[in-house]
Amino acid sequence: MSFDPYRAFRSQFESKAVRSAWTKSYGDQFWEESAPPLSQVTIDDIAFLKQRLRPSSESKLADLGCGIGCVGRYLAKEFDADVEGIDSNPLAIRMADEVTVTSRMAQRLRFKTGDIAKTGWIDHSFDGAFSMDVLLFVPDKLAALQEIARILKPGGRFVGTTWELRTDSSALSGGNSSARPLSAFHEYPSAFRSVGFNVEVYEETRNWRSLLTNALGALVASEEAIRNEVEGSKADWLLSWARARPAELEHSRRVRFCVQRSSEH
Repeated sequence: MSFDPYRAFRSQFESKAVRSAWTKSYGDQFWEESAPPLSQVTIDDIAFLKQRLRPSSESKLADLGCGIGCVGRYLAKEFDADVEGIDSNPLAIRMADEVTVTSRMAQRLRFKTGDIAKTGWIDHSFDGAFSMDVLLFVPDKLAALQEIARILKPGGRFVGTTWELRTDSSALSGGNSSARPLSAFHEYPSAFRSVGFNVEVYEETRNWRSLLTNALGALVASEEAIRNEVEGSKADWLLSWARARPAELEHSRRVRFCVQRSSEH
């Protein structure tokens, strides 16, 4: 059988061993709609998102770095919000579209491949925006934040989670030993303010270190099952990340934020 990149990508999310690593490690913080390993969203994260975004049937929301769209689908299903998602990975967008069709939420969800620093969306067209554990991967964070401010209506909020990196991260470089490490960045509050956002909340997420450390340890302990369930290089990447990332956590911090665009035009 020839190698199929999309099938290999999808196999991460369909792996029982991968999901079990998260359900057992996260316990009562595991969010059932989540899609590990790429989504590390917790029950607390979703509660924070709902409290700060206040989604409703009148909301139009931007999902920035949407991945396979699990958070956007939840907001569309639970609140009848309209959600548009964008992600740089075409395989993630393909899966987001396929899962959306089976969830019968297609009328409220739209996904596209693209750059969150150049979305192509109309000025001031969204009531709110969210991004879960994505900003750390964006090369030009100021350009992305300027773009997010541009697409939000005056007074609109941008809510989410990200990781502060105080040193470069090899574990997050994509699993390619020849790739450049992911660059350190931790000055998010000043970056938000520099593009005109008012920082309402910026704080460490609860128990992030133990949750992730335990999940990564469970992945390593399940190597045989993961290699049977996750195809090709995706299994290699997953296990490499699980082994290398814990040593970097001393210089990392997972945070959540809520920032508001100025009400002035």
